[in-house]
Amino acid sequence: MENATSYYKDIRTLLHGLKTVQPISDDFHIHQFKDTPETWVKETSIFRSDTYSIILLTKGQANYKIGLTDYEIGDSSLYFQAPQHLRYYNRLSDWEGYVLVFMESFFEDDVYLKNLITNFEGFKITSKVVVPLANEALLETERILQLLYDLSYSNSPLKFQKAKALLELLLLQAQEQYQKVHGSQKESKQHRIVKEFERITEQHLYDITQNKVEKLLTISEIAAQINVNATYLGEVLKKATGKAPKELLSDRIALEAKSLLHNTNMAINEIAYFLKFQDASNFTKFFKSKTGVSPINYRLKS
Repeated sequence: MENATSYYKDIRTLLHGLKTVQPISDDFHIHQFKDTPETWVKETSIFRSDTYSIILLTKGQANYKIGLTDYEIGDSSLYFQAPQHLRYYNRLSDWEGYVLVFMESFFEDDVYLKNLITNFEGFKITSKVVVPLANEALLETERILQLLYDLSYSNSPLKFQKAKALLELLLLQAQEQYQKVHGSQKESKQHRIVKEFERITEQHLYDITQNKVEKLLTISEIAAQINVNATYLGEVLKKATGKAPKELLSDRIALEAKSLLHNTNMAINEIAYFLKFQDASNFTKFFKSKTGVSPINYRLKS
């Protein structure tokens, strides 16, 4: 089965897919928006990438989808993306700032850095990922990224070891600003259940794209992971979102299907098996019930 081109497995394929700059290395990269060529994609379709990103937008406007949340991002914004996040952007004006991208392989042998990344709220599926920066915080963040940028394009034989130290500094700075902006709000039990449902659903969809699971989770299995019964889960989600758990899960599967149909040349039966349907007929029936059109007609029109 051909891999979906909307699932960028590494830095090289991500930057190539967005028609932007060449990567510095296979597991660490940084560039400034001013470095990007005219071919850089102005608006993407929904995609995933097995990369972490930290982006500082010093000037510019954009619409973004990160995870399940839509954002309007403007001047002086710091934002974060992790492998589990769905992603989409539309540049509404010229951008200035920095793009930092790295793989898990870059930090997996550094225990302290790994803990920082693993525990950072900005990289979690259900958390807010955008931090507007006041002037002093903006200047400090920009200074760290400029040091990283200069180092990464230098001839220093130790530049990637030094880059890890600067990445630690950047994450500590980001953590401090994240707490100032978003704090650590006390959540109700119901809110925690909603977030857990979203987290498990997103992780499951990500695992499907990585061929790590053999079948779709049932609502009862999701409820068991949250330590509640399926009936109570349904009541909480219906009150919070207006939708039943099965509908929320099917909405997410439909979104993945749309992305695959739009961004790949995978056959309909390949997409059906990729998304763990029994056959193409069941997938077609499901897709038409969610969108009003068949997968073939959706592909032709998209």
